[in-house]
Amino acid sequence: MNFDMNTVWSRAIELVRDNFQLLIVIAGVFLLLPTMATYLLIPDFQNLIDPTADQAALEQQISAMIGPLVSVGVVSMVFQFAGYGAMVALMGDTRPTVGQALGTGFKIVPSVFAVMILFIIAYFIGAMIIALPITLIAGLAGIPALSFIAVIFVLIFVIWLMARMSLSMPALVLGETLNPFTAVARSFKLTGPKQWSILLFWGVLLAVYVVIALLLTGIFGLVAALIGSGTAAMVVLGIANGAMGMAIGMLICGVSVAMFTQLSGPSTAAIEETFD
Repeated sequence: MNFDMNTVWSRAIELVRDNFQLLIVIAGVFLLLPTMATYLLIPDFQNLIDPTADQAALEQQISAMIGPLVSVGVVSMVFQFAGYGAMVALMGDTRPTVGQALGTGFKIVPSVFAVMILFIIAYFIGAMIIALPITLIAGLAGIPALSFIAVIFVLIFVIWLMARMSLSMPALVLGETLNPFTAVARSFKLTGPKQWSILLFWGVLLAVYVVIALLLTGIFGLVAALIGSGTAAMVVLGIANGAMGMAIGMLICGVSVAMFTQLSGPSTAAIEETFD
């Protein structure tokens, strides 16, 4: 199958629009609420994600809060992964009920964690292979600036790896497998022939997301600062970041479903529906 960026984007928007009422409810419960809970349950959470915070003080604060951070983080990720899976299921060709979609979402959570671990392992191995030689050359040549080249190549590698593994969740949900290795292999197989076009597509989306996220984070961070450092400020930040996560989550799920369907071809259910 050929990869057409415009068709994928148009189809993704169509999928989100057609299923918006259900998607907004699922995204609100599984993406917005966990984000708000993180801000409200972990004291001074805003300081932990502030890039301008004092690093020494930040490390001490993280060490003291490692238990709550891990607990809340894991529960939040479980809900978010389940929400993503449910939204992907709803936008698939099988047209499940909301209950069936939610069941599918929770069923694939362990597999999604396994895919995430595979991504982390691949990232560390790839980053070491890329960065180590360049860093050694930079040290031997006495040109520290060469280290920035390593950072650039590692960043490109990360985006490439994300692009190649981006269809793992649709493979788990729509490909009817719970095997994370099978899902990753399917994603690599589908994205392989057009990997550079897909890399460009996801890279553009990532760049747009970063710009919008920085802009909105700055705006709502200023609003929260004007309110103060109490619960009201945390609610504002939680709602802002949660709403942004909802919008991005629905869109990314729509894109992944549209891309998976285009690259793998119509499902059996879609073909049967065409002839019925």
